[in-house]
Amino acid sequence: MYQHYVRPGSEAQGEQPGHAVAILSISEGSSDIRIVDVNSDYQRLWGGNRDEWLGATPIVVEQEAANQQIFAQLHEALNPLRHSPNSAFEGISGLEVSRRNDGSHRHIEWRITAMGACQDNAITLVLTQLDVTEKMEKEAQLERLATTDMLTGLVNRSHFDALLKSELNRHERYARPLSLIMLDLDYFKNINDSYGHDVGDQVLVKLAHLLKSNLRKADSCARWGGEEFMLLAPETTLDQAVRLADKIRNAIKHAVFPIEGCMTASFGVVEVHAKESGKSVMKRADNALYQAKEKGRDRVSTGGLLRSAKQA
Repeated sequence: MYQHYVRPGSEAQGEQPGHAVAILSISEGSSDIRIVDVNSDYQRLWGGNRDEWLGATPIVVEQEAANQQIFAQLHEALNPLRHSPNSAFEGISGLEVSRRNDGSHRHIEWRITAMGACQDNAITLVLTQLDVTEKMEKEAQLERLATTDMLTGLVNRSHFDALLKSELNRHERYARPLSLIMLDLDYFKNINDSYGHDVGDQVLVKLAHLLKSNLRKADSCARWGGEEFMLLAPETTLDQAVRLADKIRNAIKHAVFPIEGCMTASFGVVEVHAKESGKSVMKRADNALYQAKEKGRDRVSTGGLLRSAKQA
């Protein structure tokens, strides 16, 4: 009989289950998989007590349809072991993501291996499971910290560089239009000087929400630094990007910010050329933005490729 165990202090401290283990048995000529024994962590993971689990069908994953698919995969993988005692069974494994009642997700890693060859017309298996939800959430949090601007919640500069590189590769492969928009809030330094950096931060957060609400799902928006922002627009020609930028410019001008008067922004818009590098397209966008500033701010400039767009 399998020696089941309890991790010291785990239940008393309310920790997540450790490695849940169930010993399984499949009789020759039968498709039924039954539990021979379970450890305490298996009971904690799925509920119930040991006596209730003995002889029952195991739970590998929560979704019954997926459970049945795993059993079918297991039977197929075990066929060589049934017909040849010297055959090896390397096991099967997976990661299940299920949704809890509160909408959160639970991640369970699982693996099924064999305890030797077929004996007494039965195959004994070991099912091990581990709740890795906390690990996955920490990894996701680290990913967010590495790719997100903490003030605005937008993509940060380093991650935007990676997104731009990926889109440039796609542009080169499929020759699809791709445009870049660089924008800068006008006279933002005056806001920090007059109202303080806390209010300045509130302005940036408000702007970030406004940008996200005016972009498509395929677009990417990043805080480039200070009051500068970048918008990457796949499948977008130069004239389409100009219209998008002017739409955002107008939205900023008429939005309510935590300061007196209105905010304005200047935009530099460019479309990526064939075989153009990221450094080159960024430089052209920066030059176009500089022209918008030089021509009076609160406007969209394409660096001379198209007539600058401005609407009252």
